[in-house]
Amino acid sequence: MIKDLRAYLDYLDSKSRLARINEEVKTELEITAMTDTANRARKYDSKTLMFSKVDGYDMPVATNLFGSINTLSELLGSFSISDTVLGILHPKQSSGTSAMLKGAKALIDSKPKVEGFSTRGYEKLGGLDELPILKSWPKDAGRFITLPMVVTRSYEDDSLNAGVYRMQVFDNKTTGMHWQAQKGGALHAYEAAKRGKALDVSVAIGSDPFNVLAAATPLPQGINEFAFAGMTRGSRTLLVKNGDYPPVPANSEIIINGYVEPDERRVEGPFGDHTGYYSIPEPANVFHIKEIYAKKNAVYSASVVGFPWNEDAVIGLFMMQYLKPMVSMVNDSIIDIYLPPEGLFTDVCFIKVKKRFPGEAKKAMFSVLGLGQLSFVKMVVAFDDDIDITDLGRVLWAMATRVEPERDVQVIKGAPTDTLDHTANLAAYGSKMLIDATKKTRGEGYNRDWPDTLSMPKDVMDSAVSRWEKLK
Repeated sequence: MIKDLRAYLDYLDSKSRLARINEEVKTELEITAMTDTANRARKYDSKTLMFSKVDGYDMPVATNLFGSINTLSELLGSFSISDTVLGILHPKQSSGTSAMLKGAKALIDSKPKVEGFSTRGYEKLGGLDELPILKSWPKDAGRFITLPMVVTRSYEDDSLNAGVYRMQVFDNKTTGMHWQAQKGGALHAYEAAKRGKALDVSVAIGSDPFNVLAAATPLPQGINEFAFAGMTRGSRTLLVKNGDYPPVPANSEIIINGYVEPDERRVEGPFGDHTGYYSIPEPANVFHIKEIYAKKNAVYSASVVGFPWNEDAVIGLFMMQYLKPMVSMVNDSIIDIYLPPEGLFTDVCFIKVKKRFPGEAKKAMFSVLGLGQLSFVKMVVAFDDDIDITDLGRVLWAMATRVEPERDVQVIKGAPTDTLDHTANLAAYGSKMLIDATKKTRGEGYNRDWPDTLSMPKDVMDSAVSRWEKLK
């Protein structure tokens, strides 16, 4: 059982997936440069980095906690996000009543346990200057906390939300809170603003991998992130509650309590983001810190983003497991969905469609744009069911041979976009492009005969492969 961050690091070490850097490094640029280099050396299977000597700090820094897709596969084991989420949200489309009951029972059994917070084992810090917070890229506006679990509570139904939102350090006791308008934390801040109240916020840094992944995953409304973590872990999450602040994982390395005044804004950024560009400075909520606790000999964890592929790309592949059942729930003609890392997971979406009537591919693409955070995707491309949408070579071949631009490309103006999309004329408001890369039918106005795709009989190909193997 991986009970906390340190146990996770030991686990990675036992798998030879932990690199220990004992030379002194700086929090400004150097840690990012080494982490970025590690990711480029081994795409999707890079090592976690442990920096034991950080200039100016006694606290070590761990980065790239989720750089290896193999590690995530091992952690999840036989747990199926697709079956569990689909069984809870749409039982008729799950793999049967037993899957539905299993998913529902797992959610109930994984309800977090909450205890009172004890300072035993922790020491109280004077401010953020005591934490080795990174400045990742040269033009960043300052230091940013990049892997926090930010926990808020709803004023309407007392439910919790945990999300990972970057936090720019303004000074020793205040940070920005970069939660986008559609995120759970921002919705809770909106509820507080309607009541003219401040929003209590707890921030946890460093926990077991299941808690961090759950907080980073945009789960559907109604699924508690820490309950979801319990399902993936196979045991309930233990939370600790300090006064009126929302509870955080009991195994957190660092706990920060404070509040957000919903109507208070301060310019945040620029920040070197996963798009490969610096984010544009924009007003963001301000987080006021009341107290900071750190475990004795705490480990500070940080995420480094930039051009693909960093660990956010690996986490994105993990998240796609639960997107598939949600999409098929809305439209059963969609067989598969793929958000390529090269498209930053937010700008380009490929779907595989089972076409049964004219216009079904367009219907499927429209349905994607109406589903949760997929509504912020900028380009959606639909393919026939004979195309492997994870194979960019086949994807480009299908687009080259099945798309007639005037007929098959549609632009939708005046639509919400991701706030990180700098191409839009207005922040978070731009356009969409739909590309129908399926073979067209006469019912869709195509008055010619579509040519057959080249293929060999299976027995001939099997024989050819067998003979080739002998020649190798």
